[in-house]
Amino acid sequence: MKKIFLWLPFLLLPFTSHVRAQIVEKEHPVMILGSGVAALTSAVYLARAGITPIVITGPSIGGTITQSHNVQNWPGEMSISGIELGERVKNQAEQNGAILIPEEVVSVDLSKRPFIITTKPLYGSIDQFKQYKTHSVIIALGSKPNLLNIPGERGDDGYWSRGVYSCAVCDGSLYKGKAVAVVGGGDAALIEAQYLSNIAEKVDVFVRRDVFRTVEKERMKEILSRPNIEVHFKTVIKEIRGDRQKATALIVHDFAKSEEQEVPVDALFLAIGSRPNTELFQGQLELDSQGYITLRKHQETSVEGVYAMGDVCDPEFKQAICAAGDAAKAALQAQQYLAATHPPTKLETIAVAEKERQGTQVIEIASKEQFYRELSESTGPVFVDFYATYCGPCRTFSPIYDAWAKEHGGKIKFLKVNADSMRELFERYQIRGIPTLLIFDENGNIIRRSIGFKEISDVENQLEKMGEKDITAKFFAS
Repeated sequence: MKKIFLWLPFLLLPFTSHVRAQIVEKEHPVMILGSGVAALTSAVYLARAGITPIVITGPSIGGTITQSHNVQNWPGEMSISGIELGERVKNQAEQNGAILIPEEVVSVDLSKRPFIITTKPLYGSIDQFKQYKTHSVIIALGSKPNLLNIPGERGDDGYWSRGVYSCAVCDGSLYKGKAVAVVGGGDAALIEAQYLSNIAEKVDVFVRRDVFRTVEKERMKEILSRPNIEVHFKTVIKEIRGDRQKATALIVHDFAKSEEQEVPVDALFLAIGSRPNTELFQGQLELDSQGYITLRKHQETSVEGVYAMGDVCDPEFKQAICAAGDAAKAALQAQQYLAATHPPTKLETIAVAEKERQGTQVIEIASKEQFYRELSESTGPVFVDFYATYCGPCRTFSPIYDAWAKEHGGKIKFLKVNADSMRELFERYQIRGIPTLLIFDENGNIIRRSIGFKEISDVENQLEKMGEKDITAKFFAS
């Protein structure tokens, strides 16, 4: 789920100034905000130059390229999955010495030096805010998808993550052999439709205009020739309907026929563009009329020592390779700035990479028989993480889930179920979004279902409140 898911939550969150934050007194030479190809490329360049970068990753490491199942335009690779490419750059950054911290940026203060970056853990209580001091900042926060803003999309009565998504690669496999829809009129919509046509029985594509806005005409012809793709031009979606558990149909208006109709679907995928994640910098950096960060020389922003690259400052190309090239320039500019203003002997990097946790008690499920056996043999609550290898937020949640297991493994059993191999269990428990956390009691009954970061964060908060003494099924049923 592009939860890069509409990611849950976005990398950027509103920051309430009354929340008390832990202040990290020692100063960092440079901090990178973001974790896509651009952020990680800057981290590689800086680390190899002897400057340890601190990378605040947000909820999904690898960025939007991890949503591409087959990347064929990356130099040196005839074909590679976006997940593998993102993982390679991440590993390269870490092996060169970059420190990746899985936290969310909630506030920045560029009005004084050193700059202040305020963050929050991806999961946990709101009193865990931290403030970092840094002499230089590199911004690579990317963008977030646009919404239709129609009934049934978001909110308490909406079907977001229960049939409405913004990433076909992330969630399309949940709808194998079913009817799905794509809305959009550009290349992104065509790519989504192409991918889904290999999975779903039927793909309806809804286009507001009477033509596609695409620059790749040959790809458009190939995609539209597929027998299970049907395009509806001059048609808009007015409402998403469902059975309160999942989406079941779309109400669309056909302008050519001047009529509304109900189209049965199991899922809708949005491909209607995105907006730069620059809300944090309003009033602090110079932005253009669309909210993109304006640049001076190369990647320099309007504030000395602050640099930007990728979708936060590129409204036109939006290509990973372009972002990576700009990232190298941003790193070199930051290196030059630090060399001129802060001699290396006066810079101290205090972050230490957290050692890989040993002795994890998470059980990876290999068969449905094993799953039911683990449930039946449990004498207490059972946590089950439903995930997929291609899901960025799932990979972010994984080390946190391992930490839960290490701390509470004596009282809670922790299982993992992979969408790639355990499709039957996904269907059995009606998993419509990932990551999904199910909590079972000792009798195998579901007592809590949490979908996405926000709901899973509530579980983390309750685990913290319980400590080591009050972990009961009754607690989780509340």
